[in-house]
Amino acid sequence: MYPGSYIMKVLNLLMLILVFTGIFSHFSFLVCGGTGTFKSEKVTSGLTSPFLFSSEPISSDPRLVCSSSTLSKPLKGGSSEIYREEAKDNLTAYVRLSPDTDSGVLNSCSRVEEWDEDSGIAVVCVNPESFEELSTLNGVSSVQPVISPVIRKVDLEEKTTFSFSSEEFWRPEGVTGAGIKIGIISDGVEDISEAINSGILPEDIHILSPGKGNEGTVMLEIVHETSPGAELYFHGAGSNKLEFNKAVDALVAEGCQILCDDVGWPDEPFFEDGVVAAHVKEVIESQGILYVSAAGNDAGRHYQGMFFDNGSGWHDFSSGVSGFRNIYMDVPAGEKVTVVLQWNDPWNGSENDYDLYLYDCCSGNEIAVSETTQSGMDTPLEFIKYVNKEEDKKTLSIAVKKYCGEDRILEVYIYPNSSVKVHPDNLVAEDSVFGHPAVSGVICVGAVDTGNQESGSIAPYSSRGPVSIYYPEPELRNKTDLSGPGRVKVSGSTGTGSFFTGTSASAPSVAGIGALIWSMYPEKTGNEIRGILCSSAEDLGEPGYDTTFGYGSVNESIVFFLESFSPGGGLSSEKDCPWKNSELRLRNQMRSLC
Repeated sequence: MYPGSYIMKVLNLLMLILVFTGIFSHFSFLVCGGTGTFKSEKVTSGLTSPFLFSSEPISSDPRLVCSSSTLSKPLKGGSSEIYREEAKDNLTAYVRLSPDTDSGVLNSCSRVEEWDEDSGIAVVCVNPESFEELSTLNGVSSVQPVISPVIRKVDLEEKTTFSFSSEEFWRPEGVTGAGIKIGIISDGVEDISEAINSGILPEDIHILSPGKGNEGTVMLEIVHETSPGAELYFHGAGSNKLEFNKAVDALVAEGCQILCDDVGWPDEPFFEDGVVAAHVKEVIESQGILYVSAAGNDAGRHYQGMFFDNGSGWHDFSSGVSGFRNIYMDVPAGEKVTVVLQWNDPWNGSENDYDLYLYDCCSGNEIAVSETTQSGMDTPLEFIKYVNKEEDKKTLSIAVKKYCGEDRILEVYIYPNSSVKVHPDNLVAEDSVFGHPAVSGVICVGAVDTGNQESGSIAPYSSRGPVSIYYPEPELRNKTDLSGPGRVKVSGSTGTGSFFTGTSASAPSVAGIGALIWSMYPEKTGNEIRGILCSSAEDLGEPGYDTTFGYGSVNESIVFFLESFSPGGGLSSEKDCPWKNSELRLRNQMRSLC
């Protein structure tokens, strides 16, 4: 036997051992990606991680590179027990039924919590052991676990004590928003009694549903400080999208002319209008209300781009221009993060199959995976909920693999706890608005960096447009619409103040100013008030409209216009106007609307 032939046989034998080791490792440690995946296991194309056969380290970033010995090991599943623990409890899921199928078909193995006959969607509570049975019932088109809503806030900071009255918003005399009803939707108002007893909020607030949490109380305070004469309503956002739609309907039924929310639904479609967006659009058009929504705080935790094959079926988030090929994050012990992947297929018609993974950057171990099958009538969605149950911080890599199908535009949102650090590599700030804030008739509000007000810069976290819509027809929507203060002093329920930060702060500021204008011109429609707000905003960024600030910032400078157009008020002189050279243009726009 020739030496060369013997060497080739040995090499082939070693390669077979490596392949079978990878297969065994893959199936022995395959984990369910949080509550995000409930399906039969499928064989992943290639059965290798994006790192296993690469001669390069996981990343060229020296902060992420460990010893070469750890990178040469076969990938193994990580903390699969965290997902098994979560699956012990009953699950909440959306069930899409075929046309003319009644929700009663679901009662055999689940409890129906909500039912929307128009969309054919039910929200059910189901035992994990019955999940597969639920998906096989006659008339069931799809079953998708519910992802919890996201509240658009940045954590409170810089605790301080101050006088509430000293922070009162300046407005023309006699203009208070009286006669206008404003409805707020957020997580909850569990501390509303303390806020009322402290004199921060009036006693006559209408609480239709208290929800869970306290952010709604802060939003009510911001609106009340801006428009103290407006009548305030609150409804909790609920835990699923159908409950949110009911909250909208309940507030409209109470006569609210302005609705404002700071809620995002990560399981709403990114590339088309979903059940929430479609409902909000219909309410705006049929009821003539003014709808204000926080744009989101996702500019620094978002990616969008065409699938770029790294040569082995894995997506290169850098599109081949960098050694940083994935998205990375540091997750301290005990902290949580949710990662959501979608791609631009029809929401209930995806036949291109992509999968989502988390890897430990030091060991190369697979931590979690979401591998739902998409075969023609499925949702283009994968998501992972991860909890670091180890004692040490983990640096994780987000990876995406194309199992089969065509190259599509991928979009990833990361929702971490406050102490989780998302590395900036490969993130994309543009096109980071989705869901009902992307509806054309909604005022989508970004956040100005009020900590650096003189520069007139956008807050680094503030989501921005444009919004890419692909179905039913391709469309590029101009979002955001307006921007507002990204950090607002609030008293809190006990009168001990703090800074409330995020687009959750900017949206109620705009809603309150909208109420002032509407109380001055009660004959106007919601769409006309929207036009006045956009025309009177202080232009920031590029001249005219841009997808970062929208039409500009709605801030204390708008009082010049409020005073000018209030009954008996005269026009401000050019030297008093904060926009100077642009005042004439804005004044003419205002006249055309007023």
